[in-house]
Amino acid sequence: MLTVLYGNSELLRRETLASLTNREDPSGFATTRFPPGTPLASIAAAARTPAFFAERRLIVAEGLLSDALRVNTLDQELLDLIRTLPESCHLITIEPLLPQEVIQRLTTHLGASVQFISCIVPSGKEMVRWVRERARSYGVEIEPDAAEEFVLALAPTALQDRHAEINSDRSETNSVDLTRINTELAKLAVAVYPATVIRVADVRTFVSPDEPPLEWALIDAVQRGQSDVIVRELERALDTGNPPELLLGQLAGYFEGLVAALTQPDLSPDVVAAVTGVAARRIAQLRRQRSQRTIEQAREALAMLRTIDAGFKRGIVPDMEAALVAALLSFGQQARPSPGSPKR
Repeated sequence: MLTVLYGNSELLRRETLASLTNREDPSGFATTRFPPGTPLASIAAAARTPAFFAERRLIVAEGLLSDALRVNTLDQELLDLIRTLPESCHLITIEPLLPQEVIQRLTTHLGASVQFISCIVPSGKEMVRWVRERARSYGVEIEPDAAEEFVLALAPTALQDRHAEINSDRSETNSVDLTRINTELAKLAVAVYPATVIRVADVRTFVSPDEPPLEWALIDAVQRGQSDVIVRELERALDTGNPPELLLGQLAGYFEGLVAALTQPDLSPDVVAAVTGVAARRIAQLRRQRSQRTIEQAREALAMLRTIDAGFKRGIVPDMEAALVAALLSFGQQARPSPGSPKR
C-alpha cells in the first residue's frame, strides 16, 4: 500500500503523518524513515524486511516521487516496487504539490494500491471553514465574520478562492503560513477565556498583524513609481530568504484583489466577491486605499506576472528574479499619482 501526502502546508503534512504513524505504529519500533534522495533499492529492501515488533512495517520516504514528476515520467522500477509491496508494508511518501493530471496518471497505473491525501493550504471559504474547525479543537467557537476578520488580519490573500489564484495547480507561490495562523488562533482562544465564543471585537482587540509583508513595501514603491525603492525593496526581500516564486505569488494576489476592487466600484463588495472569488473584506480594504492605478493597468500587471510564472515553469524564463525586476519597474513607470493625492 502506498500513501502519498502532498501539498504546500508543512503543518498539514506533519499532522497527517503523525496521525497515520500513531494509528499504525504507536511505539515507532516498526517505522523506518528515509530522507530525500535515498536510493530506491534501500527503500525496497526495507519494505520487504519483516517487522519484528508489529504486524505491519511502516516506511516513510520523503520525495520518493519528486524526481519522476520533475521529468513528467513514472519510473518503471518505482511502479514495480509499489505493485509488489507485501501486504505487511505500508509505504508513505511526502511530496510537494502535485498537479491533478499527475494524480490521475498515478491512479491509473497503480489503482487501489495508492491513496492520495491532500495537505494543501485551504483558501477562500475553505480557509474560513478550517479556522472555525480548528478553533473547536481549542475548545472555542469562532463566529464566521470573526473567522474572516482573523484571516484577513494575518493573511489577506488566503481569502481568495482557488480560481482566483495565479494558477490552477496551486503552486508553491502560495505564501500563506498556516502554522502561524494556527499558532495565533491558539493564542486567541486563550486570550478570550473564560468566554467560549470568539467574536469580531475579540479579533480586533487581541490579533495584531506583524510588520507589513515585504511585498507591501514593493507595492507601495510601485504605486509611487519609485524605481530605486522598487529595486531596493526587492533585493531586501530576496536577501531575507524570500524566493522569487514566493514574491511572485504575493504580488499576483495583490493585483488579483486590486482588479476586483476596481471592478464596478458602484457595486457592493459582496456582489463583486461573488463574481471574482476575492473576499468582500479584501475588496473593501483595497478600495479604501484609493489606488491611483486604473483597472486596465492592474489587469496588465496581473497578466504580466502570470506570464512570468508560466514562462518560468516551462523553462522560457530562466531568471525569475530578473523578470520580476523588469516587471516591477514597468509597473512603476505606469504609476501616475496626482499631485494632490494623499500619501498612504
